Amino acid sequence: MTHDVIVIGAGVSGLVTACLLAERGKRVLLLERRADLGGRAREFVHRGHRIGLGSHLVEDPGDSLTRVCEQIGHELVHSPQSDSMPFWTNGSGWAPIQEQYAGTSKAALKRCITALAETSYEELENWNHASLREWMAQHTSDEGVYTVWEAISVLEQITLRPHEHSASENLYTRKLHYGSRRTAGYSFWPMGGWDALWHAMAGRFRALGGELRTSAAVSRVRVEAGAVRGVRLRDGEEADAPQVVVSAPVWDLLRLFDDGALPWEFAERVRMLARNRNRACWIGYWIAAPEPVVAASEREMASFLSTPRCGLPGFTLNFTGYDADVSPPGEYLTCVGASFDATEHYGDRAWLDRKFAELRADIEEMMPASRRALWWKPHVVNNYGVITKPGLVGPVRPDTRVRGVEGLWLTGDTVRARGIGIDKAARAGITTAEAVLGDRLPAFAGTMRY
Repeated sequence: MTHDVIVIGAGVSGLVTACLLAERGKRVLLLERRADLGGRAREFVHRGHRIGLGSHLVEDPGDSLTRVCEQIGHELVHSPQSDSMPFWTNGSGWAPIQEQYAGTSKAALKRCITALAETSYEELENWNHASLREWMAQHTSDEGVYTVWEAISVLEQITLRPHEHSASENLYTRKLHYGSRRTAGYSFWPMGGWDALWHAMAGRFRALGGELRTSAAVSRVRVEAGAVRGVRLRDGEEADAPQVVVSAPVWDLLRLFDDGALPWEFAERVRMLARNRNRACWIGYWIAAPEPVVAASEREMASFLSTPRCGLPGFTLNFTGYDADVSPPGEYLTCVGASFDATEHYGDRAWLDRKFAELRADIEEMMPASRRALWWKPHVVNNYGVITKPGLVGPVRPDTRVRGVEGLWLTGDTVRARGIGIDKAARAGITTAEAVLGDRLPAFAGTMRY
């Protein structure tokens, strides 16, 4: 059977692209190499707890993944909102992050918010090369105000030092959330969990006439005479289509093409982005305990720029506070993560072992309830995506359309989408679907996409 479009990868962006194209009447084949859905946002069960592999909360204020689900006939139910944002300061412990901008600093923060509201999204493109602090310095010199937005950056974008928080990437998200929700960030847990959400979307995709095949690994995108012809699966089967959308991570992208099939300048850009030193990475622990392991409240978003021993910036979230069904009765699931620099430490096992030991001691000091944990599960995430440092965002990333190969499109965090995590992936999927259709989708009029 000949399809109109083949989408490779049933992660968030692939699912979104496929669903929107099917909703518009396209014959879509969605191929996923794994047996499960969600890509880097998939879910697994450990000792009765539902754990997101790399996904935590969704930062969608309502106009990306939520609206996609509405468009295809599925209601995405948001969890209750976080009710506090504790911030750890070595020597002072936990305190509400609002204390960082108390008194006269409050006016300085308002100046930044007002300036951002008056700055167009187009103008923010001029700050792709610069740090968040450089933009803020036009409006304030208050360290407390810097700390607030930079602490949010650690929560969102896994960057480490002030000069590494991309101005344009951060400001796009701040402007979006202040404009739509009147808050610096709006995050929620998808009630029912990740696996239920991805399967619900897949069910709607099939109901719209789409074909989904899991455990169907693609070995090659077939390109002949500068145009896409379809794909070849690892088992030798071929599927034909005049258009192919690839949502593979940037470090897997080139493996899908024969040498010389892609324009040289495009391939070189992908190789640069795919270097290990450009990965956003963190180490952390999943912790199950008979009581909430929190700093202040069960639905907090806690952050820190440095811990007592390992000295890394990071975050902590108690998922059972957002959705009690995440955990068995009487147990609570917490994730604590700390970002690290892939330039210096990617693959350094001895360094990681030392930092894991230091981080565990830090967690026990910072959140004493963790000492009574039922179990600790360490994890390393080194495939979150290309880190959003200055110089690695905006036009340095490819467009959704691969010029020089007719019918070839990209989606996911390889392209220059804006947003955070799952929200960024969903916005990339919306943008790609519109590009393939050659038309803007009325349901997403006025929403932010690149």
